[in-house]
Amino acid sequence: MIKKQIKSLKLFQTKLFAFTLAEVLITLGIIGVVAGMTIPTLISKIGKRQLESQIKASYATIAQTMRAAQADDVGFDMPIKDGDTSKMKEWFETYMSPYLKVEKICYNTPGCWHKKGTSKDLKGNLTPWDNNNGIGTNIVTFIIAKGAYFDIDSYGTGSMNVYFGINTNGSDGLIFYFDANGDRKPNQIGKDIYIMAFTDKGLVPAGSDKTRQEVEQNCLNGNGYWCLSYLIQNGWQIPDAVWKR
Repeated sequence: MIKKQIKSLKLFQTKLFAFTLAEVLITLGIIGVVAGMTIPTLISKIGKRQLESQIKASYATIAQTMRAAQADDVGFDMPIKDGDTSKMKEWFETYMSPYLKVEKICYNTPGCWHKKGTSKDLKGNLTPWDNNNGIGTNIVTFIIAKGAYFDIDSYGTGSMNVYFGINTNGSDGLIFYFDANGDRKPNQIGKDIYIMAFTDKGLVPAGSDKTRQEVEQNCLNGNGYWCLSYLIQNGWQIPDAVWKR
């Protein structure tokens, strides 16, 4: 008798705490909605953090390359002439190639820049001077072992100041475009593509001769060319306002 009562009590408890099919489906639906709202945001944040590390590493790679050349008493006094492919190649093979591990080098030829279309700025416009070989004319492009793409082009003093926010004191300079995550999207200046320059001041981020307010304005509302300066000022973190543009 007692055993029957215990068994009846267990059956009662099972019925009491069980969920109906409708309740289970409603719960699963709520979980699905919440997951649909939070998982894309979480993935975006993880991707942004990973990209920030890649950007910092790419910049450090070039900076270390320059320091290694200087440690060997290599003088950075070779004249840089806008539009001169032979000078560009000579500069790269003298000052960078011996101190940098690269997977592939292209001298004004395709194969070392994006394969999936052209790059854009933060306004959504196609990058000026974009072509089949990369960004610019008479350029050197290369891929480093960590997967980042680099594109080096020479510019006159006017372009260095107007486009890249750098005063070269009347001399030409070299612009380094680099895509920290290679061929993966978004392939957009200010998000995964950044710009730095080599001038008489050494290696500097684009926008280095502009005020903090001018750099911020360019990155938040402009084409994003000076975003590397903004990123460095922000502790190597891409501001959410820029990431969502």
